[in-house]
Amino acid sequence: MSAAPETVAVVPVRDGVSGKSRLATALGPAARRRLVATLARHVVGVLVASDAVDRVAVVTADAPFAAETLAGLDVGVVVQPADRPGLDAALDLGREHAAALGARRVLVAHADLPLLSPADVAALLAADASVVVAPDRHGTGTNLLLVPATPGFTFRFGPGSCAAHVAEAGRAGLPVAVVHRPGTEVDLDTLDDWGELPAAARDRLRDGVGLPLP
Repeated sequence: MSAAPETVAVVPVRDGVSGKSRLATALGPAARRRLVATLARHVVGVLVASDAVDRVAVVTADAPFAAETLAGLDVGVVVQPADRPGLDAALDLGREHAAALGARRVLVAHADLPLLSPADVAALLAADASVVVAPDRHGTGTNLLLVPATPGFTFRFGPGSCAAHVAEAGRAGLPVAVVHRPGTEVDLDTLDDWGELPAAARDRLRDGVGLPLP
């Protein structure tokens, strides 16, 4: 019998139709679908390659899109039912899945972090705290979040989620750390985010995805 995993990474993945809607003024549906798939495959690939991550689970309402996007990667897929919609509900499902595997902690990672590296993941998992928050470049959102696999910590994603997650750790009596890393701070939701990417990352996405962006 294989040992229970210490750390399970949970990645919520949108469907291939509605993702990246804030880029709709610059990208058509097909380009947005390719972008969602490319970013998700990068993030999941980094997590699979990270020594401190034992399992990776993707939570999605669109299992065929996730299977197509992540073909060849060693991941589990948790299907989000229609009666449990929303990001926080998806993460609750992922945490339930991790707990059922016997995991001690869950690393939530958003699927749109083009600069994420295994070193970034290692830095979060090495932090001496039960809850670890990796903010976005504005310092307000949460791009990665490490929490115990057991219930007791409530996900607070949405506007101001970084402060909300720090406060939630305090409410739950859990030590908390905030970790800033270049690869965890940059997500890709808007044209402003695109402009903040290093030129090499923009070139990679333009070439690989065929994005009609400067």
